[in-house]
Amino acid sequence: MKLPINAILAMLTILILSCSGDSTKLGKQVAGTEKLLSDFPHWWDYHSKNIKFYKHFTPFDTDAQVIPLDSFMQKYSTGEYAVLKYTQEDTAIQYQLKKLDVDTEETIRNQLRATAYSDFADFLKIGKPLQGFGYKTIDGQIFDAATTGNKFVVMKFWFIGCLPCIAEMPELNEIVASNRARKDVVFLSIAMDPRSALQKFLKNRKFDYAVVGDKKSYLNDTLNINAYPTHMLIDKHGRVAGVCSNVNDLKEMLAAHAISH
Repeated sequence: MKLPINAILAMLTILILSCSGDSTKLGKQVAGTEKLLSDFPHWWDYHSKNIKFYKHFTPFDTDAQVIPLDSFMQKYSTGEYAVLKYTQEDTAIQYQLKKLDVDTEETIRNQLRATAYSDFADFLKIGKPLQGFGYKTIDGQIFDAATTGNKFVVMKFWFIGCLPCIAEMPELNEIVASNRARKDVVFLSIAMDPRSALQKFLKNRKFDYAVVGDKKSYLNDTLNINAYPTHMLIDKHGRVAGVCSNVNDLKEMLAAHAISH
C-alpha cells in the first residue's frame, strides 16, 4: 500500500529534526565545563580552548533561551558572566552565559573583566570598515581602500617587545608562502615601534608581512587593541570579517574563507 505524499513528507521532516537536533535547545556540554569556575587554571584553560567569538554560534542566556547576539555580547562585556560551550549533533556551536557566583575567585573575575572588555571591543568591529584604514609601510608601500580593493587583507597588530608576537612569525611566514600565488590576498602588519627600530629588528628576523610602524597611538586610542598579538581579517568588501589572538585561531579563520593556512 502506498502512503499519501503528505504522510511521507511528514515522516521525512520528523526524521530530519530527530537527526539534526533542535538549535533552540542546548546540546551537549564540552569537556571541562563542570570544573570551569573551580579555580583560575581551569577557567583559563577552558575559555582559551573553547570560546572563539570569530566563529558562528547560537547565543543563549542564563535561562537557556536563545537571545540576540548583541544582547549576549553586551552582557558578557560586563565581566560578570562566564561563557559555557555546547555542541549539537551536527557540530553547531552554542554559547551560554553563566552568572558568576559570589565566591568566584578574584583572579578569575579580574581576568574575565579584561578579556570580556577586549572581546567586546573586537566584536564591535565585525562587519564594519576598519577605522583609519590607510597606511604607508616602512618600505614606502601604500595600503588603502584603492590598493586593496576586492582583496582579503590579513592583518597582525604587534610590537617588538611582545614575545608571543615574535614567536609566531615563522608560522605566519609559512601562511604567506602558501598564498604566494594568490593575487587577492595581502598580508599587512601594524606595529607600535618607530620605523628605525623596526628596520633594525627586521635585519635579524624574517617576517614576510608588509610592516607599518609608529602606530602606538593608533592601536591604543583609535582601534582600542587590548591584547597582543591580535590578528584580523578584512574581507573583499573592506569590512572586518574576524578578529583573533593567536596563529592557530588565525588558521581556522582563514580556512573558513578558503584562504590557505
